[in-house]
Amino acid sequence: MSLRDRLGKVVGQATDKRQKLFDKFGVMRNPYPPAGEPTGHPHLETATEEPIVKAIEAFDRDHVSQVLLVEGTQGVGKTNLLNYFQRELTSVYKDATGYYIIRYYPDPESTFDGILRRIFQEFDSHNLLARLGEHLNNLDEDVRETKISIASGHEMRILLRALTRASEMDEDFRLETAKAALDWLTGLRILKKHKELLGVSFRLDTIESKTQALRDLVFCCSEAKLLSGFFLLLDELEKQDYSYSKTVVLRYLSAIRALIDALPKHLFLLVALTIEARRRYFLWLPAFAGRLQNIVSLKPMTDANQALNLSNFYLEQARDEGRREFGRSKNVVDIIPAPEVKKLFTDLYEEAANEKAQEGVTARDFLQALNARTESIFEKI
Repeated sequence: MSLRDRLGKVVGQATDKRQKLFDKFGVMRNPYPPAGEPTGHPHLETATEEPIVKAIEAFDRDHVSQVLLVEGTQGVGKTNLLNYFQRELTSVYKDATGYYIIRYYPDPESTFDGILRRIFQEFDSHNLLARLGEHLNNLDEDVRETKISIASGHEMRILLRALTRASEMDEDFRLETAKAALDWLTGLRILKKHKELLGVSFRLDTIESKTQALRDLVFCCSEAKLLSGFFLLLDELEKQDYSYSKTVVLRYLSAIRALIDALPKHLFLLVALTIEARRRYFLWLPAFAGRLQNIVSLKPMTDANQALNLSNFYLEQARDEGRREFGRSKNVVDIIPAPEVKKLFTDLYEEAANEKAQEGVTARDFLQALNARTESIFEKI
């Protein structure tokens, strides 16, 4: 049968197929994500993440910076965990002022510039620079200068005064000034407009100068009650290893350490890293290891009941989705019976031990196996 003939039997009949799946299994799609779909999954909460929750509670209370490292082998669920906390934090702080949730994936980039640029851009998307200028403009001159003096950099103080002056002008001028300020903070080349609008003379052309500018901005905005803290979630930090030399990686890690040192308050940093990369990075740069002492370890599954629990969780999530679409279901059966789920896990466990010298099965491998088995069952419906 040709591909055209084969597809002609199913194209346009998706709704009918979803209804049949719902009537039999209570789902309208495959509940289990394939390995090539790393994001968009539900998250099964476990006791492993309790240290992260406690750190968030302390950060919200005290605003003292928190740094945590999530480590685990490829496929164990690090990205899923960061996705979960990104969603939860966004929901929790959606109506709170002064909190920013920033997710960053290394490109990989050879420098730390990308992370700093992402932070400044997130701040600017909430008009933080313009709002800071308005706040400063509403203060008496002596008080204003005291607030501006919190910034340690001379050029940064010039920038703050420019934002203050701009707040008295029309909206177009304020926006143009804020845009010029963002250009300067992210290290773009200084043009005539930057000199005229801001009065700055020197470009921020090093990671150190940009980190210092970020520190100044954060502390000035905190003093103005415009910023309480920002959550920075860094995923797949091991990507630095793929393309760059040890020297470049060390420079990158040193920049992360410098960011942590520059912000003893208002920074919540959650880093995801493979075990192998973490060991290597800690050996290469002990000062980096010293800043990431709070480690949350994610481990592969070693118990068939644990695997069955994960399978049932994904199945129930899909059934909830099906009920929202089609209503309540009746007399549905499990797609894969529990004994078969456990047998599938046991086979994967033995394969991991024999072929990968790995104790346990990663969530990614298990869900991929469930996905493939489910597709073979759905083909017969």
